[in-house]
Amino acid sequence: MNKCFLQYRVQGSVLILFLLSLLGCGAAQFVDLTVEIEINNWDHWFFMDKKEVARTPGEPHSIFSRPATVHCVVGTNLWMMGGNFYQNAKVTWRFTGTNILEYGLTTTDVPVRPSPGDIVGVSPGVGQEFTRTYETVDGNPGRPIRVRDLTEFQGRVCWLALCSGPALKREGRQIFPPSDIWKELVYAPKGFKDNTTVYNDDLGLPRSIELLTPRDQIAFQYQVRQSTNILGWNFPLEFYGVQYVSGGTNRWVLDYTVKGKVTSIGIASERQIPRMP
Repeated sequence: MNKCFLQYRVQGSVLILFLLSLLGCGAAQFVDLTVEIEINNWDHWFFMDKKEVARTPGEPHSIFSRPATVHCVVGTNLWMMGGNFYQNAKVTWRFTGTNILEYGLTTTDVPVRPSPGDIVGVSPGVGQEFTRTYETVDGNPGRPIRVRDLTEFQGRVCWLALCSGPALKREGRQIFPPSDIWKELVYAPKGFKDNTTVYNDDLGLPRSIELLTPRDQIAFQYQVRQSTNILGWNFPLEFYGVQYVSGGTNRWVLDYTVKGKVTSIGIASERQIPRMP
């Protein structure tokens, strides 16, 4: 009796260890990155996302912007981005596989004349929190004409370079230029044709992207200059983007250029991994 009991106990222990090993092998993996994004707007009146960027009184116009630092945690089907995307709030966006969840915390009072990067009417005081939920099957924050994009401009740039794998894998995908100025100045009611090459791995981030209007005019170009491999996935270390808009009859002009540089990269710890709701 004791011999049988010990035999069952040993078999049970082996089964538990086997199941644990399967769970360990199938555990999701994530990469933690920090990236600096510099956006240089070439429009004569220095407009960003259709509205003038707030400046210190007396400060001259400039095409050059201060680099924004974005923190990302990326997996094959989940991702998270966080940073000072708004001038008066810290924001985190998290893709759960079916939704983008936005969490924000106001850090300064809204000025008398708010700039386009301010959160107005959502969180009235410093230290107030706000949340929003957006449905999306692939995590793509870009939206077609007459529909508001789900994240801020710099967030859309970061998404394209580091988080767009799930969207690029989907049949019938629609990729849009990061700056939504195209919705006013580019005729593309059904979206853009995209010539995209991706890395041959499970993550599938883009190596290069070319978005074309229905008349085959190049509206946006993206290219990776340096990359690295971690967990068997390829990530850009340095990337560039250029967007063009219509400047009149048969004339296209440069809208902006963007440069991204990854300043740190490593395997994400358990506490950094984005969770399902």
